Amino acid sequence: MGHMHMHGANDEDLKPFDPQTFRRLVAYILPYKWYVVVAIIALLFSSLAAQVGPYVMGRAIDEFINPHSAGDLPFTERMSGLNLYVIIFTGSLVVTWLAGFGQTYAMSLAAQNAIYDLRKQLFGHMQRLGLSWFDARPLGVVMSRVTNDIQTLNELLSAGLVTVIGDVVRVGVIVTIMVSMNFRLALATFVIIPPLAVMMFVFRPRILRAHRKVRTRVAQINANLQESITGVRVTKSFAREEENFEEFDTRNHNNLEATINAERIMAIFQPTVMVIGAVATAIVLWYGGRIIMQETLAGIQNGTMGPGVLAAFLVYVERFNQPLREISSFYTQMQSAMAAGEKIFTVMDSEPEIQDKPTAVEMPHIEGHVRYEKVGFAYDDDEYVLQDVDLEIQAGDRVAFVGHTGAGKTTMINLLCRFYDPQRGRVLIDGRDVRDVTSRSLREQMGMVLQDTFLFRGTVRENIRYGNLEATEEDIISAARAVNAHQFIKEMDAGYDTMIEERGGNLSTGQRQLISFARALLRDPRILILDEATSSVDAYTELLIQDALETLLEGRTSFIIAHRLSTIRNADLIVVLEEGLQIEQGTHEELLAKGGHYTSLYHMQFAHNEEDTA
Repeated sequence: MGHMHMHGANDEDLKPFDPQTFRRLVAYILPYKWYVVVAIIALLFSSLAAQVGPYVMGRAIDEFINPHSAGDLPFTERMSGLNLYVIIFTGSLVVTWLAGFGQTYAMSLAAQNAIYDLRKQLFGHMQRLGLSWFDARPLGVVMSRVTNDIQTLNELLSAGLVTVIGDVVRVGVIVTIMVSMNFRLALATFVIIPPLAVMMFVFRPRILRAHRKVRTRVAQINANLQESITGVRVTKSFAREEENFEEFDTRNHNNLEATINAERIMAIFQPTVMVIGAVATAIVLWYGGRIIMQETLAGIQNGTMGPGVLAAFLVYVERFNQPLREISSFYTQMQSAMAAGEKIFTVMDSEPEIQDKPTAVEMPHIEGHVRYEKVGFAYDDDEYVLQDVDLEIQAGDRVAFVGHTGAGKTTMINLLCRFYDPQRGRVLIDGRDVRDVTSRSLREQMGMVLQDTFLFRGTVRENIRYGNLEATEEDIISAARAVNAHQFIKEMDAGYDTMIEERGGNLSTGQRQLISFARALLRDPRILILDEATSSVDAYTELLIQDALETLLEGRTSFIIAHRLSTIRNADLIVVLEEGLQIEQGTHEELLAKGGHYTSLYHMQFAHNEEDTA
């Protein structure tokens, strides 16, 4: 499990913040720009209406409440004026609420649709990536891209973006009002802007690095967690619980340190921003109060500033500070989202190794004639696992690959299905290079049953018809009968509607295998691949499967990788592989008669099985 560190390191080496990443994110919003337009219009109304209150309050104090400025106005006139301002104040609250609802809802529609498109595109791209891409990355890290990183972007687009747009608008409105009310007092408020800008400049790289490290650590935890849960049976069988716990605790502690470091930076940054804002309030209170006291002592009745203006200014200063604080918080949120976006776009910019040529055609109906023509293949450029394999299989033949672990058996299948392309030579089906046809049309005519049968969460019926969605109920039952699965399915509580737990946890190994056989049969493939498909079942189930295999293999070209003699002794051709070399081929009897490598394998691995089944 130590390989996960490598991927974390790579993620941390991402280039510094690039506006292109932000532009790519915003591009997902553009198809829903009219929602954004509605949100911005509503935001303008909301921002304007929200700032009416302090202005009205100041006017009410200076014109009707303050006895020095109200003068000799009768009580009834003063109350009428006060009532009018209260009505205006209340109306502004109603407009603020309605516009705020429209702003939030419209922006949420745009953001959620954008996230839907991004998640769909990311998943679709991952479906097109080759097996080698997944081989090189822990599943937990891949899952983190689709879950945690997407959620971070969701928070940015649905809440953060609309908040910062609103904050910018509110700051603009507040600045305009403050300047119109008292220019000198407004200038005193704006002295906090330069130190805020310096704070942003100083903390930006630190915040970005901290959030990148947190995202990397979270991905490593997910990778470790996924691997530990998936391999829980192996863990328990080797009594590795304590060691696994220690390894998880190490990764968890690394995440703790990264998160605390990020929070430490924010614990310095955000309170400093708040203190700078409080300094602005103190400046306004001192400067404005001084002006009022000087004019009062001088006996000026209607000076440049009344108590109402100062009270309104103090409210505006707080409201001026609030969006600045939110903008600073958005800044850190954006940095976290940039780190997530970089990782997501790194995935989306990964080119699938296996791609259809522009000239690729649909694979015609496969007859089943297969040829490996001088094939050489290496997963790593310098370590060939297949070397100069030259093999011809006639349509309808049953071919068995045998050899020690790592001999190249599964690689032969991977090349046939075009999960990988050979570096040398060609793989031909019915005379066509598999690289010259579309992968989908090729694989649609193939069926595969693996040793580690994978069943999906869903009903038995849904799992059987997984490869043939057009199948009728009769087709499904017929396929299950043919592979001897119908009886045990019928005896289950809900029959074909029985829910299968994750990876088929509520079924026995043999039951999972039989369902996978039914799934393969229902697909009616022209080429059938059995990758050690019967090595995990008991003798009785294997007898059921052997009977089913005759139905399953009839009229198809089939490739069998097996450790049990019973699944290969009737093969038309047995190919013996050793360290990537094709060293022997022939029927079971022919190879035994040669007394070569196959004979040794037979005596080591197969003979006792033949005795068991005799």
